[in-house]
Amino acid sequence: MLANKELLESLLNYIGKRLKHEVEGLLIDGNAMIFYGLREQTKGMDIVLFDKKDISAITQIIKSHPLFKQSKITKKLPYEVKPELLKKGEPTVIQNTDLPRFDLFYKFVFSIDVKDIFKECKRSMRFDLLKIRLVEPEHLIFLKSVTSRPIDQEDVERITKNLKIDWKYFLDLTKRYYKKDRKIVWLILDNLY
Repeated sequence: MLANKELLESLLNYIGKRLKHEVEGLLIDGNAMIFYGLREQTKGMDIVLFDKKDISAITQIIKSHPLFKQSKITKKLPYEVKPELLKKGEPTVIQNTDLPRFDLFYKFVFSIDVKDIFKECKRSMRFDLLKIRLVEPEHLIFLKSVTSRPIDQEDVERITKNLKIDWKYFLDLTKRYYKKDRKIVWLILDNLY
């Protein structure tokens, strides 16, 4: 089963209504593609959170959902990622073979610290106590270029063909990250090439 916009919004509402306090997160990957109207469905729901307690709370809320009661919680990724990306930010994965997967990241998307990306996002959505910022198109290209799975490469092409991209901003973003981790930037440039 893949997640479409209706299911994604329903699950985010379910989470937001059961939270005990306001939580802010960042919506990335295929979810962002759905909200930009660039994809109909996605296999996984990827959210970056900035407090470990929030990951624990949201994991428990997801596991309480009737669809996800049988899902497993794991750190094992159901897809391949380059080893140099795994040093800081592996997600908590909630999955069941028949359902969309949740990937809950803590501060990092693999080796990329996303605090600055989070601060720079202009779009947000509220689902009761869950406030979600939507990653900007330039950030989406940046993050998808790092992982470089075939689907990510297709998504980057779709983004660049259908959304207005501020390439100057993208280059500035890349330069800032170059100071933090040169390997990441070389991966991005190689994949964009």
